[in-house]
Amino acid sequence: MQKMSALESWKESLRMNPYKLCLMGVLVALQIVLARITAIPVGSWLRIGFGFLPVGIAGYLLGPVWGMAVAAIGDILGTLVFTPPIIWGLVLANALNGLIFGLFLYPRKLAWWRCIVSLVLISVFCNFLLNTHFLGQAGWVALSDGSEWPAFFRTLVMPLYPEGTMVPNWVSVCNRFIKQLVACPVNIVMLYLVLRVVEKMPKSVLRLK
Repeated sequence: MQKMSALESWKESLRMNPYKLCLMGVLVALQIVLARITAIPVGSWLRIGFGFLPVGIAGYLLGPVWGMAVAAIGDILGTLVFTPPIIWGLVLANALNGLIFGLFLYPRKLAWWRCIVSLVLISVFCNFLLNTHFLGQAGWVALSDGSEWPAFFRTLVMPLYPEGTMVPNWVSVCNRFIKQLVACPVNIVMLYLVLRVVEKMPKSVLRLK
């Protein structure tokens, strides 16, 4: 059988069928359970979560569009059940996780560098920058006027906010950055090992077309 080109694979990924729908439902349920229930606290300031793994699997198997759908639906349902109200900025950041996984992992052969690049982007752009901003706007992160920020970072960040807007305080920003610095390498290893298992599953099980 002739192999499909990358463009044909992407077109194929947009088609929905009952099997894909069921797989998405399972991954959404897994995301809710792994993100909200099974996270492991490490000390008083860090939690090792596993909710990104179903989103990574969705991006790897289903592509960026359905990866985004799994991430967004899982976040919305999980928030409604456990920690309402919904913060739509966080939903957007989680949906971007699925997009990034799909762009780097689908439909390509699994490689360490793909896992590394995708999770570094997610850790920096989604988890650190976007989540810190939206959590601050929702009042879940301590805010300040930015006066305690080092001058270099204040010059970079403050023009992005309207004058007089409160921003996450420097201590909160540093704490969240350190959390991502610690968690990212662990997440890379977990994602690669899980996707290796998925990769070795019989093709008859992963009948996505």
